Amino acid sequence: MKQSNIPLGRILGIPIGLDFSWFLIFALITWSMATSYYPAAFPGWSTSLYWLTGAATAVLLFVSVLLHELGHSVIALRFKIPVNRITLFIFGGVAEIGGEPPSAWAEFWIAIAGPVVSLVLALLCYLLQPPAATLSPLLALVQYLAYINFSLVLFNLIPGFPLDGGRVFRAIVWGATGNLQRATVIAGTIGRVIAYLFIVVGIWQIVVGNF
Repeated sequence: MKQSNIPLGRILGIPIGLDFSWFLIFALITWSMATSYYPAAFPGWSTSLYWLTGAATAVLLFVSVLLHELGHSVIALRFKIPVNRITLFIFGGVAEIGGEPPSAWAEFWIAIAGPVVSLVLALLCYLLQPPAATLSPLLALVQYLAYINFSLVLFNLIPGFPLDGGRVFRAIVWGATGNLQRATVIAGTIGRVIAYLFIVVGIWQIVVGNF
């Protein structure tokens, strides 16, 4: 990922980069929103407005992801843990934190910070819907961003390591047992169980034709 990184600048001294794979998901989201989602939800727009709003949605989605990762990074810096970079790529974003948290307390707050940022963004976009109602493209944007940020909160809080929820769970076990290694093993095991459950559910959906 590092080799194909396009530098975008720095925020709080943290290098922000864009992986080339981001352009693929940007194009896919833009196309999906412009040709399917927005025409169904907001009929009557011009073709160019659908595409413009779709592109804006894709950009703002990744701005949301960037803010989520900055949430982790800011708290890591507060605990004197360096952050090497934040990279946006096809599957979202990742903050490369250069060290392990010094305590369960630090682990908890670093892990929970991202979902808290996403929740604040979801609530903000939700509250912006009434004033945005007079301008349908703006309403479309804040509605979708409220939905997607809340979805990010729910997904990231799944207690499967290395998701944020898994790290929160590891921090709780670490704090309760005083043993980081044991907490990591327990959180990792639960993470694998959850991953297998997702695979089983996915296979079942295919078998019954519900995909």
